[in-house]
Amino acid sequence: MPLPDNPKAGQEGYSFFFPIFRVNTLTLRSILLAILASILLSACDLWPRELKPLADSITKQVSGETIVWLAGGDVVVIDIAASPLYTEDESVLEIIATDIAEETIAFVEVQLESIAITFHQGAISQDEDTMRDFIFVVKDNRPELQPYIDFDATGPLTSEEIRTFIEQMGESVTGNQKNCAVVEAEKRAAAAGDPETLDPATMEGLSAESWNILDPYSKRLILAQLIITEALFYCVSNP
Repeated sequence: MPLPDNPKAGQEGYSFFFPIFRVNTLTLRSILLAILASILLSACDLWPRELKPLADSITKQVSGETIVWLAGGDVVVIDIAASPLYTEDESVLEIIATDIAEETIAFVEVQLESIAITFHQGAISQDEDTMRDFIFVVKDNRPELQPYIDFDATGPLTSEEIRTFIEQMGESVTGNQKNCAVVEAEKRAAAAGDPETLDPATMEGLSAESWNILDPYSKRLILAQLIITEALFYCVSNP
């Protein structure tokens, strides 16, 4: 996919790309079907394996029926059904999911690539309206929560989208720089409007040839990258 030229890409520290995972359609059944299709040509030890002792341990903590699979050799899929924790605030459930991910890393004897945890309101199903997903990438044996992005979002980039992207930078920028970048990026997002109807000629660094072939979500991602890079450059240059 062609990417727009970034006028500040050459300045060290201010060219960012955000790895985003689409999590709202991740279910046990779809993941297993995808893995089963690929492992038919792989070794037998890559077949999905149920981790019942880990599931039993999680069930005691969340008071909900839990199923855990080690799939593809380095991916753990966890489905939690009918837990009262489903109704908790996002921040609380995020902490609980992170604790479960850490326990999973300690339990599994192989180096994991990722962990997918889904809380279901009732029984395990593919109903996206009754699922709350948390996807972790495992780095240095620690789980890193990946941001949830609304792939069907419309209108100008939201404050939540901007904050999600900026938080992924971790310690590469200071707290004051992050706060400044949020304010500046929100101003630029409001001025740019809906990425779907944006005229690329009005944004430095975008070309019509590349922009017009992008799907709506890719436009939001690229515009967020451009706006946040500009906002960070401004904040670092004007402490």
